Amino acid sequence: MWQPDRSLVQLRPVDDSDVDDILSWVNDKSVIGNLAAFAGKPLSREDELTWVRKVRTSTDERVFTVTDAREGRYLGQVGLHQIFWRSRVGRAAAIIASKDDHGKGYGSAAIGALLDVAFHELELHKVWLMVFRTNERSLRTWRRLGFVDEGILRDEYFHEGGWHDMVRLGLLRHEWR
Repeated sequence: MWQPDRSLVQLRPVDDSDVDDILSWVNDKSVIGNLAAFAGKPLSREDELTWVRKVRTSTDERVFTVTDAREGRYLGQVGLHQIFWRSRVGRAAAIIASKDDHGKGYGSAAIGALLDVAFHELELHKVWLMVFRTNERSLRTWRRLGFVDEGILRDEYFHEGGWHDMVRLGLLRHEWR
Protein backbone atom coordinates (compact mmCIF):
# COMPACT_ATOMS: atom_id res chain seq x y z
CA MET A 1 0.00 0.00 0.00
CA TRP A 2 1.23 3.49 -0.85
CA GLN A 3 2.31 5.53 2.18
CA PRO A 4 2.41 9.34 2.30
CA ASP A 5 5.45 11.31 3.44
CA ARG A 6 4.31 12.28 6.94
CA SER A 7 7.47 14.35 7.43
CA LEU A 8 5.87 17.12 5.32
CA VAL A 9 3.43 18.08 8.08
CA GLN A 10 2.94 18.36 11.79
CA LEU A 11 -0.35 17.96 13.63
CA ARG A 12 -1.23 19.76 16.84
CA PRO A 13 -4.52 20.09 18.67
CA VAL A 14 -6.70 22.88 17.28
CA ASP A 15 -6.43 26.07 19.34
CA ASP A 16 -8.07 29.49 19.69
CA SER A 17 -5.11 30.94 17.76
CA ASP A 18 -6.24 28.97 14.67
CA VAL A 19 -9.57 30.76 14.30
CA ASP A 20 -8.38 33.47 11.90
CA ASP A 21 -6.72 30.85 9.68
CA ILE A 22 -9.90 28.76 9.72
CA LEU A 23 -11.92 31.84 8.76
CA SER A 24 -9.70 32.21 5.68
CA TRP A 25 -11.44 29.19 4.11
CA VAL A 26 -14.52 28.14 6.06
CA ASN A 27 -16.83 30.61 4.26
CA ASP A 28 -15.19 30.17 0.82
CA LYS A 29 -17.68 28.36 -1.45
CA SER A 30 -14.87 27.12 -3.69
CA VAL A 31 -13.44 25.29 -0.66
CA ILE A 32 -16.46 24.51 1.50
CA GLY A 33 -18.56 23.49 -1.51
CA ASN A 34 -16.84 20.11 -1.46
CA LEU A 35 -17.55 19.53 2.20
CA ALA A 36 -20.75 18.18 3.69
CA ALA A 37 -20.79 20.60 6.62
CA PHE A 38 -23.26 23.28 5.66
CA ALA A 39 -24.10 25.85 8.28
CA GLY A 40 -26.67 27.59 6.11
CA LYS A 41 -25.09 30.98 6.86
CA PRO A 42 -21.61 32.49 6.90
CA LEU A 43 -19.70 31.55 10.03
CA SER A 44 -18.47 34.39 12.22
CA ARG A 45 -15.28 34.57 14.27
CA GLU A 46 -17.36 33.94 17.37
CA ASP A 47 -18.98 30.87 15.74
CA GLU A 48 -15.55 29.43 14.95
CA LEU A 49 -14.16 30.23 18.39
CA THR A 50 -17.13 28.45 19.96
CA TRP A 51 -16.55 25.43 17.68
CA VAL A 52 -12.82 25.28 18.46
CA ARG A 53 -13.48 25.38 22.20
CA LYS A 54 -16.18 22.71 21.88
CA VAL A 55 -14.05 20.23 19.95
CA ARG A 56 -11.06 20.77 22.24
CA THR A 57 -13.09 19.46 25.18
CA SER A 58 -15.13 16.87 23.27
CA THR A 59 -14.87 13.19 24.09
CA ASP A 60 -16.06 12.11 20.63
CA GLU A 61 -13.96 14.40 18.43
CA ARG A 62 -10.24 14.95 17.86
CA VAL A 63 -9.38 17.91 15.65
CA PHE A 64 -5.88 18.95 14.64
CA THR A 65 -4.31 21.90 12.91
CA VAL A 66 -1.99 20.92 10.08
CA THR A 67 1.21 22.93 9.66
CA ASP A 68 4.10 22.73 7.23
CA ALA A 69 6.83 20.82 9.09
CA ARG A 70 9.64 23.03 7.74
CA GLU A 71 8.11 26.49 8.02
CA GLY A 72 5.39 26.02 10.63
CA ARG A 73 2.96 27.63 8.19
CA TYR A 74 -0.78 26.92 8.62
CA LEU A 75 -2.10 24.45 6.04
CA GLY A 76 -5.51 23.32 7.27
CA GLN A 77 -7.34 20.95 9.58
CA VAL A 78 -7.86 17.22 9.96
CA GLY A 79 -10.11 15.51 12.42
CA LEU A 80 -11.91 12.50 13.71
CA HIS A 81 -15.57 13.19 14.40
CA GLN A 82 -18.53 11.19 15.66
CA ILE A 83 -16.23 8.77 17.44
CA PHE A 84 -18.37 5.94 18.74
CA TRP A 85 -16.12 4.46 21.39
CA ARG A 86 -18.14 1.31 21.98
CA SER A 87 -17.59 0.19 18.38
CA ARG A 88 -14.28 2.07 18.03
CA VAL A 89 -15.23 3.85 14.81
CA GLY A 90 -14.90 7.48 13.79
CA ARG A 91 -15.52 9.75 10.81
CA ALA A 92 -12.50 11.41 9.19
CA ALA A 93 -12.33 14.88 7.68
CA ALA A 94 -9.49 16.82 6.11
CA ILE A 95 -8.98 20.19 4.45
CA ILE A 96 -5.91 21.83 2.99
CA ALA A 97 -7.08 25.43 2.88
CA SER A 98 -5.07 27.11 0.13
CA LYS A 99 -5.34 25.90 -3.44
CA ASP A 100 -1.66 26.85 -3.79
CA ASP A 101 -0.89 23.99 -1.38
CA HIS A 102 -2.96 21.38 -3.23
CA GLY A 103 -1.11 18.66 -5.12
CA LYS A 104 2.03 18.90 -2.98
CA GLY A 105 1.39 15.91 -0.73
CA TYR A 106 0.28 17.89 2.32
CA GLY A 107 -3.24 16.46 2.36
CA SER A 108 -2.10 12.85 2.07
CA ALA A 109 0.58 13.41 4.71
CA ALA A 110 -1.93 14.99 7.10
CA ILE A 111 -4.44 12.18 6.57
CA GLY A 112 -1.67 9.63 7.12
CA ALA A 113 -0.73 11.30 10.39
CA LEU A 114 -4.41 11.38 11.40
CA LEU A 115 -4.76 7.68 10.66
CA ASP A 116 -1.72 6.98 12.85
CA VAL A 117 -3.53 8.77 15.69
CA ALA A 118 -6.80 6.95 14.94
CA PHE A 119 -5.38 3.45 14.78
CA HIS A 120 -2.30 3.55 17.02
CA GLU A 121 -3.12 6.10 19.74
CA LEU A 122 -6.91 5.91 19.93
CA GLU A 123 -7.01 2.25 18.86
CA LEU A 124 -10.02 2.73 16.63
CA HIS A 125 -11.14 -0.26 14.60
CA LYS A 126 -12.46 1.70 11.61
CA VAL A 127 -12.32 5.17 10.12
CA TRP A 128 -14.98 6.19 7.61
CA LEU A 129 -16.03 9.29 5.70
CA MET A 130 -18.35 10.52 3.01
CA VAL A 131 -17.31 12.42 -0.11
CA PHE A 132 -19.40 14.01 -2.82
CA ARG A 133 -19.53 11.54 -5.71
CA THR A 134 -18.42 14.33 -8.05
CA ASN A 135 -15.32 15.19 -5.96
CA GLU A 136 -12.93 13.03 -7.94
CA ARG A 137 -9.77 14.62 -6.53
CA SER A 138 -10.76 13.85 -2.95
CA LEU A 139 -11.92 10.35 -3.83
CA ARG A 140 -8.54 9.62 -5.49
CA THR A 141 -6.69 10.79 -2.36
CA TRP A 142 -8.67 8.69 0.10
CA ARG A 143 -8.61 5.61 -2.15
CA ARG A 144 -4.83 5.94 -2.67
CA LEU A 145 -4.47 5.84 1.13
CA GLY A 146 -6.31 2.50 1.20
CA PHE A 147 -9.91 3.52 1.81
CA VAL A 148 -12.45 1.37 0.01
CA ASP A 149 -15.89 2.29 -1.26
CA GLU A 150 -18.60 1.00 1.04
CA GLY A 151 -21.55 2.36 -0.86
CA ILE A 152 -23.30 5.23 -2.58
CA LEU A 153 -25.81 7.29 -0.64
CA ARG A 154 -28.14 8.53 -3.34
CA ASP A 155 -29.42 12.12 -3.13
CA GLU A 156 -27.93 12.37 0.37
CA TYR A 157 -27.34 16.15 0.47
CA PHE A 158 -29.23 19.10 -0.94
CA HIS A 159 -26.68 21.76 -1.83
CA GLU A 160 -26.44 24.61 -4.34
CA GLY A 161 -29.97 23.95 -5.58
CA GLY A 162 -29.65 20.24 -6.21
CA TRP A 163 -29.37 16.79 -4.69
CA HIS A 164 -25.98 15.13 -4.50
CA ASP A 165 -24.86 11.53 -4.14
CA MET A 166 -22.24 10.74 -1.51
CA VAL A 167 -19.68 7.95 -1.55
CA ARG A 168 -19.04 6.33 1.80
CA LEU A 169 -15.48 5.05 2.22
CA GLY A 170 -13.89 3.11 5.06
CA LEU A 171 -10.55 1.81 6.27
CA LEU A 172 -10.02 -0.87 8.92
CA ARG A 173 -7.18 -0.78 11.41
CA HIS A 174 -5.51 -3.92 10.03
CA GLU A 175 -5.54 -2.39 6.54
CA TRP A 176 -3.43 0.60 7.62
CA ARG A 177 0.32 -0.02 7.14
